Amino acid sequence: MPIGHVVTFTFTSDISAETLTALGESLDALSAAAAGIESYRHGPDLRVRSGNADYAVSCVFTDHDALTAYMTSPEHQRLITELIQPHLQGKSSVQFSVPSC
Repeated sequence: MPIGHVVTFTFTSDISAETLTALGESLDALSAAAAGIESYRHGPDLRVRSGNADYAVSCVFTDHDALTAYMTSPEHQRLITELIQPHLQGKSSVQFSVPSC
Protein backbone atom coordinates (compact mmCIF):
# COMPACT_ATOMS: atom_id res chain seq x y z
CA MET A 1 0.00 0.00 0.00
CA PRO A 2 1.31 3.49 -0.79
CA ILE A 3 2.54 5.57 2.14
CA GLY A 4 2.22 9.34 2.43
CA HIS A 5 4.95 11.29 4.17
CA VAL A 6 4.55 14.94 5.16
CA VAL A 7 7.11 16.95 7.10
CA THR A 8 7.17 20.61 8.05
CA PHE A 9 10.14 22.59 9.28
CA THR A 10 10.34 25.78 11.28
CA PHE A 11 13.74 27.41 10.94
CA THR A 12 15.63 29.91 13.03
CA SER A 13 15.46 33.48 11.77
CA ASP A 14 19.10 33.43 10.64
CA ILE A 15 18.58 30.92 7.80
CA SER A 16 19.72 32.47 4.54
CA ALA A 17 17.98 32.54 1.17
CA GLU A 18 20.99 30.67 -0.21
CA THR A 19 20.46 27.83 2.26
CA LEU A 20 16.77 27.58 1.34
CA THR A 21 17.71 27.49 -2.35
CA ALA A 22 20.28 24.77 -1.66
CA LEU A 23 17.67 22.83 0.32
CA GLY A 24 15.21 22.98 -2.57
CA GLU A 25 17.82 21.92 -5.10
CA SER A 26 18.98 19.07 -2.87
CA LEU A 27 15.43 17.83 -2.39
CA ASP A 28 14.88 17.91 -6.16
CA ALA A 29 18.03 15.84 -6.71
CA LEU A 30 17.19 13.44 -3.90
CA SER A 31 13.68 12.78 -5.18
CA ALA A 32 14.87 12.34 -8.77
CA ALA A 33 17.38 9.69 -7.69
CA ALA A 34 15.13 7.78 -5.28
CA ALA A 35 13.13 4.75 -6.39
CA GLY A 36 9.52 4.19 -5.42
CA ILE A 37 8.26 7.76 -5.32
CA GLU A 38 4.76 8.30 -6.72
CA SER A 39 4.66 12.05 -6.03
CA TYR A 40 7.01 14.56 -4.43
CA ARG A 41 6.37 18.24 -3.71
CA HIS A 42 8.16 20.70 -1.48
CA GLY A 43 8.57 24.42 -0.93
CA PRO A 44 8.69 27.38 1.42
CA ASP A 45 5.55 28.64 3.12
CA LEU A 46 3.71 31.33 1.14
CA ARG A 47 3.02 33.34 4.32
CA VAL A 48 -0.72 33.38 3.69
CA ARG A 49 -1.38 32.70 7.39
CA SER A 50 0.68 33.55 10.43
CA GLY A 51 1.97 30.78 12.66
CA ASN A 52 2.76 28.35 9.84
CA ALA A 53 5.96 26.38 9.52
CA ASP A 54 8.60 27.70 7.11
CA TYR A 55 8.98 24.76 4.71
CA ALA A 56 7.10 21.58 3.81
CA VAL A 57 7.78 18.31 2.02
CA SER A 58 4.89 16.12 0.91
CA CYS A 59 5.40 12.83 -0.90
CA VAL A 60 3.85 9.47 -1.59
CA PHE A 61 5.96 6.32 -1.71
CA THR A 62 4.92 3.07 -3.36
CA ASP A 63 5.38 1.14 -0.12
CA HIS A 64 7.11 0.98 3.24
CA ASP A 65 10.37 -0.28 1.73
CA ALA A 66 10.59 2.74 -0.61
CA LEU A 67 9.98 5.12 2.31
CA THR A 68 12.63 3.37 4.41
CA ALA A 69 15.18 3.45 1.58
CA TYR A 70 14.56 7.19 1.10
CA MET A 71 14.77 8.01 4.81
CA THR A 72 17.98 6.05 5.37
CA SER A 73 19.78 7.04 2.17
CA PRO A 74 23.16 8.76 2.64
CA GLU A 75 22.00 11.75 0.58
CA HIS A 76 18.91 12.22 2.76
CA GLN A 77 21.06 12.01 5.88
CA ARG A 78 23.57 14.52 4.45
CA LEU A 79 20.79 16.95 3.57
CA ILE A 80 19.42 16.78 7.10
CA THR A 81 22.83 17.18 8.72
CA GLU A 82 24.11 20.00 6.51
CA LEU A 83 21.06 22.02 5.47
CA ILE A 84 18.30 21.42 8.01
CA GLN A 85 19.64 20.66 11.49
CA PRO A 86 21.88 23.74 11.80
CA HIS A 87 18.82 25.98 11.33
CA LEU A 88 16.06 23.85 12.80
CA GLN A 89 13.77 25.32 15.42
CA GLY A 90 10.95 22.80 15.07
CA LYS A 91 9.80 19.85 12.98
CA SER A 92 6.61 17.88 12.59
CA SER A 93 6.02 14.84 10.43
CA VAL A 94 3.44 12.18 9.73
CA GLN A 95 3.33 9.00 7.68
CA PHE A 96 -0.04 7.56 6.65
CA SER A 97 -1.61 4.92 4.42
CA VAL A 98 -2.75 6.20 1.04
CA PRO A 99 -5.67 4.11 -0.23
CA SER A 100 -5.93 3.35 -3.93
CA CYS A 101 -8.42 5.48 -5.81
